Amino acid sequence: MLDLVLGLPGQLEEGARLAGKVALGRPARFDRVVIAGMGGSGTGGNLCRGLLQDESEVPLLLCQDYDLPKTVTASSLFLAISYSGNTEETLSAFGHARRRGCRIIAVTTGGELGRQALLDGNPVVALPPGMPPRAALGYLFSAQLVLLARMGIGAEPRRKIAETARFLKRRTRAWRRKAKLVARQLAGRLPLVYSTSRLLDAVADRWRCQFNENAGVMCHTSQFSEHNHNEIVGMGNPGYLARRSVVVALLGPETHTRNRMRLGYMLKIARAGYAGALQLESQGKSRLAHMLSLVMLGDLVSVELAGLVGKDPMEIKRIDMLKRLMTGSRR
Repeated sequence: MLDLVLGLPGQLEEGARLAGKVALGRPARFDRVVIAGMGGSGTGGNLCRGLLQDESEVPLLLCQDYDLPKTVTASSLFLAISYSGNTEETLSAFGHARRRGCRIIAVTTGGELGRQALLDGNPVVALPPGMPPRAALGYLFSAQLVLLARMGIGAEPRRKIAETARFLKRRTRAWRRKAKLVARQLAGRLPLVYSTSRLLDAVADRWRCQFNENAGVMCHTSQFSEHNHNEIVGMGNPGYLARRSVVVALLGPETHTRNRMRLGYMLKIARAGYAGALQLESQGKSRLAHMLSLVMLGDLVSVELAGLVGKDPMEIKRIDMLKRLMTGSRR
């Protein structure tokens, strides 16, 4: 898993290359973009929305369900994202998009999604197989950014993707040292990961998913300043949570000055509600780099934490068992 995490920069470049060579046809005007994907396959879409929601005039929606909202129509662009190609929720949403006449693009290694999309004549970005979906984030994320830009959603990203990949490579050694320190402070405790800007909301979600799957631990997330309108009251109750919780605040240039102030006041007011607090700043020159700097740090922390708690970060037995049960229920 560590090798896969360290491969993120190379994945970003290769995913962009693969998406750049697929024949898409002419761009069109869309009323909305829908990105359907679950788990590790869905994280790339969540990051795309976080990055593009302040740049795109077209709304981006995430579909992490079997069905599509009624507002999705033949005027919508639908991205079907499933690394395996066999995610049942994504296949179901894909079926709804087909029936509604959406413009469809698939990103997958194959499976049923790849088969059906090719039969329908839809563009398919074929990714390299053989890894856990959560570890293929670089391919999934950069491919979607390039596809969306080619369809007129967002600015052309390939130069920034290349710059960001080089930046991530340069910072890897320092982030590995930082990850070891953060993991030691989180071992045996409940991480409370807080985003402090729209750009970082999906990053906090990525931390949660990686802690869940790689380290096998629970993780809670929330956003500022919404946190201050409800969760601040409940922090530390029941009492055993206070003794076992660590606040991890993700910050960056887009963190509003008032949210930095709110965070400081919250840490003072709710001091009895947590055992420790970490404030982690994003790095880089571009918005993309700031987002992915904290993604990569979180991925590294999850692997270090797995080692500290004695968990194989590649193992996801409960998910595998659930999939077998769900598959058997269709027979």
